[in-house]
Amino acid sequence: MEDVERSATFYDSVLGTLGYRRVHNLTPEAVSFGKSRGEFWIQSPAHQHATGPSRGAHFAFAGPDRATVDRFYAAALAAGGEGEAAPAAHPEYHPDYYGAVIADLDGHKIEILVHTVYAGEGLTRDGV
Repeated sequence: MEDVERSATFYDSVLGTLGYRRVHNLTPEAVSFGKSRGEFWIQSPAHQHATGPSRGAHFAFAGPDRATVDRFYAAALAAGGEGEAAPAAHPEYHPDYYGAVIADLDGHKIEILVHTVYAGEGLTRDGV
C-alpha cells in the first residue's frame, strides 16, 4: 500500500460492512482487520522490504447475503474505490454466485461475493 493510513481509512468503511474492525494499528507501516484477530493485513512497501507498492492483486471476501454485497460495494464507492463490476448474479461463475468487484485506492481488485441457494422465502449461505 502506498499510504497505509489512507488505505486503512478506506478499509475501515468497506470491511466494516462485514463486521471487521482494525485489530492491529501499526501505522504508518501496517494495519490488520478482522472480527477478533488480524485476518486481512495491509502494509507499506518499506515494511515489506519492497522497492515500491504492488499493484493488481485480487482479494475476495465472502459475505453472508446479497444485501451485504450491495452494502460493501456502496461503501467502497463512497470511500473512493472504483467500480469494476457492479453487484450482480453471475451464473457463468457458479449457479448461486452473486458478487461485485471494486478497485481500491491502490488499484487492487477487491471482490465481495456470496454463494446462495433459495430456501423458501429467504437466502441461506451455501459456502464459498
